[in-house]
Amino acid sequence: MQSFIEDVITKCIEELDSLSSVAFIVPSRRAGSFLRNRIALHLEKSIFSPEIYSIEEFIEYLSGLKQASQTDQIFALYQAYLKITPPKEKESFSIFYGWAQTILSDFNEIDRYLVDHSSFFDYLSAIQDLNHWSKEKDATSLIKNYLKFWKLLPEYYAHFTSILLEANTAHQGLIYRKAAEDIEYYIHNNEHKKHVFLGFNALNTSEQHLIQALLATGNTKIYWDAESHFMDNKAHEASLFMREHIKTWPYFKSNPFETVYTHYNEQKEITITEVTQGLQLAKYVGHLLSSYTKEQLNETVLVLGDESLLLPIINALPKNIKNINVTMGIPLRQTPLASLFEHFFILKKEHNQKGFYYKNVITLLQQPIIQKLLLDQSSLIITAIQQSNSIYINTDDLKEMTNTNELPESLIVLFNIWEDNPVKAIKNCLALIQLLKNTLDPVEDALNLEYLFGFHKAFNKLVTLNNTHTYIEDIPTFIRFYRDTISSETIDLQGDPHQGLQIMGMLESRLLDFKHVIVTSLNEGILPAGKSSNSYIPYDLKYMHKLPTYQEKDAVYAYHFYRLLHRSEDIHLIYTSATEGVGATEKSRFILQLELENTHTIHHEVATPAVTMTTLPTHAITKTDTVIETLKGLFASGLSPSALGTYLRNPLEFYYKYVLGIKELDEVEEIVAANTMGTIIHDALEFLYKPYVNTVLTVAHIDTMLSKITPVIKAQFDLIFKSMNLSKGKNLIIYEVIQRYLINFLAFEKQCIQKGDQIRIIQLEQQLQTSLQHTPLPFATVLKGTADRIEIRNNEVRIIDYKSGSVDRGDLVIKEWEDLLAAEGKREKAFQVLLYTYMLYKSGDITFPAKAGIISFKRLKNGFMPFKFQRDSDITEETLLEFEKILVQLISEIGSQEFVFEEYKT
Repeated sequence: MQSFIEDVITKCIEELDSLSSVAFIVPSRRAGSFLRNRIALHLEKSIFSPEIYSIEEFIEYLSGLKQASQTDQIFALYQAYLKITPPKEKESFSIFYGWAQTILSDFNEIDRYLVDHSSFFDYLSAIQDLNHWSKEKDATSLIKNYLKFWKLLPEYYAHFTSILLEANTAHQGLIYRKAAEDIEYYIHNNEHKKHVFLGFNALNTSEQHLIQALLATGNTKIYWDAESHFMDNKAHEASLFMREHIKTWPYFKSNPFETVYTHYNEQKEITITEVTQGLQLAKYVGHLLSSYTKEQLNETVLVLGDESLLLPIINALPKNIKNINVTMGIPLRQTPLASLFEHFFILKKEHNQKGFYYKNVITLLQQPIIQKLLLDQSSLIITAIQQSNSIYINTDDLKEMTNTNELPESLIVLFNIWEDNPVKAIKNCLALIQLLKNTLDPVEDALNLEYLFGFHKAFNKLVTLNNTHTYIEDIPTFIRFYRDTISSETIDLQGDPHQGLQIMGMLESRLLDFKHVIVTSLNEGILPAGKSSNSYIPYDLKYMHKLPTYQEKDAVYAYHFYRLLHRSEDIHLIYTSATEGVGATEKSRFILQLELENTHTIHHEVATPAVTMTTLPTHAITKTDTVIETLKGLFASGLSPSALGTYLRNPLEFYYKYVLGIKELDEVEEIVAANTMGTIIHDALEFLYKPYVNTVLTVAHIDTMLSKITPVIKAQFDLIFKSMNLSKGKNLIIYEVIQRYLINFLAFEKQCIQKGDQIRIIQLEQQLQTSLQHTPLPFATVLKGTADRIEIRNNEVRIIDYKSGSVDRGDLVIKEWEDLLAAEGKREKAFQVLLYTYMLYKSGDITFPAKAGIISFKRLKNGFMPFKFQRDSDITEETLLEFEKILVQLISEIGSQEFVFEEYKT
């Protein structure tokens, strides 16, 4: 089938003497490239190439003006704002910047549609007056200033325009207005020049005016890519603009509307596929394209409804695709280095007198490219931060962490201070780029170097802006300009526009035809965009002045979508079906329209990731000779109650922690962790009770300890934490909880003494160690541990373990001795206190009967919770000999090569 471009070329060759004297005007540069290629293929002899313009290039040529960049427009508008606004009402540039872009967009639209400025701004000001009308006689100063702003808008516009015109530049709307005004002059000087417009649909008032003026000369033709299916349906939005042109243009009263086709009604295979999220969409597209032949790929277009999926889709392309052409380029903000600079800015912005916040430092140092720059210093600093528990880091800390007297250049660049100075910030960013450039390998890191060059250009642009204008006064404004700059800057990808898979956005597909079409992200709010509108112009005022509203914008996308289907044969439409949270959406109305039309064969699919059911083998570690040797050394150095408790909970965890020696990752405690809270309680109690060891406690002793609680807790915090803030937030709550625990515990002790209890503490934090020698044991074993408190209370020995967490009485009760070996360590606490008692018994420092148990600070009302065998809480020598059998059984199992380390002990 002939494409639309080829059909127009054929008509032009038949109807015109020579194409060399023709000026072709097309919707986009992309379309112009295709047109030039197809003209060359249709010619039998060489000719001078005809002029080919995109509509924007043609209008810029007619006006004689160059389009000012968005940034230059913002600065020009601010100049106008400063000149006209009364001094007391002027806003800073950073506040102005927040609404300036919307105002510029509205100015652009007003001019492109040739709206009369004076009447329009009068209407707009009157509407704002009505919106803020109230029965109050005196409006607030805020409302007065707001309304005054709208009254000054015509003056802002006039002065803003004059500033741009003095530099022979303009915003796009003004260029369109100027071209429309000068079209008669152009026609007078190009009387014999032929013009051909092709592939247009929605035209603003300026475009309609100049095209109609050229059509009236008789030397101009316009070809529409219209379909009878839509033109005959007066309710269909895809033909909205063309029907309007036929109705309102004088040209069509005496000339035919060229051209209307019937390609859409030819049978097409349409597959509508539902995926869950964007990344799955990218993978599905890759899977779909993997079955395409080289010839099919040359006739395939992949249209991205959501252009942010470009990188995921490129990464998901299958190996059979050798040639691709991406027309949109990769926005700098979507490259991996954009994340690096965002973290860099956060580090600098959140710096305060205390230093750099540790999370920001670690996040930056964990960036792959920064690790490549710093080598070992990156891990050195991260480890030092975690070990020293530093919340804020300054230059001196960095020197200490890297063991240097002077910081290397790389760390100086990363951690110097901007002091809210944009000039310093830009220089710092450029210095970082230079360091990274010198670090990267030209071959291995070619893509990163390309990204880096893009950022180098972006920051140099900011240097020029900062040198030319003085409005970038602080870091927040600098960062806003940076983000705007990288949003518009792209990394252009090189490819053959006429060979291989073509990847483009919806608007870039104008005028182009493909046999195979894939459209992604076909969801409401994306295709079409919906009611979102970044404008200060109310809907009614837009409607009155025939400015485009969301309805016209939806109609534009409807035409482009359906035009893609005109000559295609194989169509894949993909939408996401997320229904919750961010990105929740529904399928596009375009899909629903296709389903309701019932014109073509439609297949529905749901793409889901391939799921394979596999039975995971039990994760078990056999004991090799090397493991046995390690265990032998571990047994000889000493097994602690916590080590044996770990084995009871999870043998595999015991293997990782005690056999392999894998330690838990050190993390900075910005908020006091549960285990640290327990340490502070233990150490504080040891400090408070230590002066009264081997002394019968009195109420006076307890009162003395109560008076010392606050300074003791503070001292314990200072020992553990370098710069912990205890004045607010969760840490203040935890500090108060610890204090309340200790006060309640001492009050409980005082109450016991007042009731007549005689308490004498024998040992605090007693280091216990004993050898265990039994025939079943595989090798010599040492047991060691630390008992929190040993006391004699009313002539009864008690071995006490403090727990800051929650413990129930039932955790310390067993019915059978084998219960101590219950799966997942369900009686671990009972095992632990018995082990302390057993070690004390082996050292000969205990009299019977004794009791062993736990005091839980979360269950303080339960008081001392003793170990009980069945209902008996007394521990005798016989009790410990029975426990010894269980202990030997457990240690034998650990040391035996017959038993494996499994996920859970059963």
